[in-house]
Amino acid sequence: MFTSCEEKLEGKEIALFGSYGWGDGEWMRNWEDNCRADGADLAYESVICNETPDEEGLSACRLLGAALA
Repeated sequence: MFTSCEEKLEGKEIALFGSYGWGDGEWMRNWEDNCRADGADLAYESVICNETPDEEGLSACRLLGAALA
């Protein structure tokens, strides 16, 4: 799905969030780099959680949502 959006990212403010179950979340760093290379402006610090968000992760999601609202 995301691949179909990449060509439309130039000049757009976006925010990224996601979770992972293994590794250290390197995919998020790669995703951020790819989005910047596609011309996107990351409007807020990406939110990444290991598995289900804990309270810190939920708080980060709320802050991200408030920044975009």
